[in-house]
Amino acid sequence: MSKYDVIVVGGGPGGSLAAKIASENGLKTVIFERGRMPGDKSSSGCGLAPRIFRDFDFMKKMDIPSLKIKYQSLHMLDDNLEERFMMQWSTSDLGEYTEAREYFQVDVYRRDFDRFLAGLASESGAELRTGTLIDNVLKDPQGRVTGVITDKGEKVEGDVTIAADGAVSLIAYKAGLRNKWRPDEITLVVDCDFQAPRKRIDEIMGPEEYCNEVYVSPLYPATYVAMMPEGFHVGLGQWIGRFASGYGERPYEYLRRVINSKPLKRFIDRLQAKPREFHAHLLPWMPRFPTKTYGGGIMLVGDAAGFACPLEAEGIHYAMVSGKIAAEVAGEAISSGDTSAEGLKLYEERWKNSIIGEEFSAAKEWAELWAGIFFDPKQWSIITPLANNIMFWASWSNPHIKNLQRQISKYKENAPFLLEFVKSYIYPLLRKSNFPLFRSLLKLGWMWFRAKKRKGIELIAEG
Repeated sequence: MSKYDVIVVGGGPGGSLAAKIASENGLKTVIFERGRMPGDKSSSGCGLAPRIFRDFDFMKKMDIPSLKIKYQSLHMLDDNLEERFMMQWSTSDLGEYTEAREYFQVDVYRRDFDRFLAGLASESGAELRTGTLIDNVLKDPQGRVTGVITDKGEKVEGDVTIAADGAVSLIAYKAGLRNKWRPDEITLVVDCDFQAPRKRIDEIMGPEEYCNEVYVSPLYPATYVAMMPEGFHVGLGQWIGRFASGYGERPYEYLRRVINSKPLKRFIDRLQAKPREFHAHLLPWMPRFPTKTYGGGIMLVGDAAGFACPLEAEGIHYAMVSGKIAAEVAGEAISSGDTSAEGLKLYEERWKNSIIGEEFSAAKEWAELWAGIFFDPKQWSIITPLANNIMFWASWSNPHIKNLQRQISKYKENAPFLLEFVKSYIYPLLRKSNFPLFRSLLKLGWMWFRAKKRKGIELIAEG
């Protein structure tokens, strides 16, 4: 029977980084990857946050096809799938470090990125075993995980097992850390990968103007268009609980509707793009702090732990951060001779005190914002016309003061919706961010409107 200090299950970003650090710290480490090679994923592309390049020096060695995304845009469509409003923005000078000021993210293919990280792990001394599925764990009489069992029945012992086997973590289940995700903790994401000539992408978007986009409409949940080195992805998702309860339509029908909309069809035609692959995968989207991320002899990292951002479900950075923390805690626990749950408790303490815990401190508020707005198509039947009217005052249709009166009248008509929007989604986030001034102003504004002290607005609206 093989024996290791650290067993890593899953050759994705979290698993490979955990193996790299464990090996660099002198621990005998093995990675088990079920694919033929790391990066053989159902979802072929991803975005790397600028903080990945800030936090991990080895990222400077990355030499794989990529696109630096410097712009983002939001497109609002009506129920005829006609575009009514669009806004675009670039990176901000508020970025605290160089990378954050230069780009929003770096888009790459997982096949390239995962193999890059797995290669670094191998160079550090970790053993990489591909084409091997781990379908069970070994336990001692006290329930501590002492190793894993492959689908071929091979038993492999290890002092610490790091589960980086994705959202549907068989290891988490077999170790007794989790049963199924709750319906409001996991999303189903579908996307279509399009292939487009890189030359054509550069001609249309320019090598310095790569832009990722979000499309919203009363007819489907928010849809992303993410540019890739050889094309782009069009995708959308929704919480499993909503699909299971009959909310809306099947995800494929939503996606088909998006792709066939006029704005997307124009975009696809301009880039001379062709559909290449259809993907469907599960993605954690937690409205609360993840629980049970460790036990005796085992720690969960990345999607297996539920560490996807509660605002937009970005998970690569958190997988790498949690993989690093897990490897460091494993080394300390092995050195002290205590790999029990008590010995690995430090893992949870550290990730809660890291950037992961900081992000999840507002998990409820971020998730509710996304659920109530971007995952709720009916909201856009009101939001889109309001956004479309933002600049109506500048129209040449009538004297500008008359346009302004009509505009204010329209917003007055929708005041209950706007106030509920602020109360439900904006105020909770500002309150969480602990800005007393904003809290006070919002509270005063809410009291003012509730008391119907709007005579000045009514006079203007009435002309």
